[in-house]
Amino acid sequence: MIKKIKYFMVFFFFSFVIFGMWEWLQTPFFQDITDKINYIVWYRFHCTIGDIMILGVSMVIWSLAKKNNMWFFDPSKQDYLAVTVLGASYTAYSEILNVVIRESWSYSEYMPLIPGTHIGIIPIIQWITLPTLIIYICARFIRGKK
Repeated sequence: MIKKIKYFMVFFFFSFVIFGMWEWLQTPFFQDITDKINYIVWYRFHCTIGDIMILGVSMVIWSLAKKNNMWFFDPSKQDYLAVTVLGASYTAYSEILNVVIRESWSYSEYMPLIPGTHIGIIPIIQWITLPTLIIYICARFIRGKK
């Protein structure tokens, strides 16, 4: 139990740092509805927490499907792939829902789109790369490997 609590704390820390940096770096690819810095900071914070939740839920779903809630201490290629597919699938759905249907946010002219869709490439790149990086870093950190 202590090991899982430690993993959760490490997971939250590294997820917050990595997703938070990503949210700020991808700012030019989205249009903000305001130029007020306090709102922009809130949006980036809100999106970072959302990213952490998507990754966490993807990991829980995979744990339930695998019937193993300890896999993240020593993840396999299959684990990385499953979580990546879950996160990227939700992200594609969310981008369509929020950009096209609800118009909750919009892309700037700099956002490249996946050909034939209204889905930005940058959010999908995020979910192909960052979950694997975060899970890898957390597993190595918990195991004490540098």
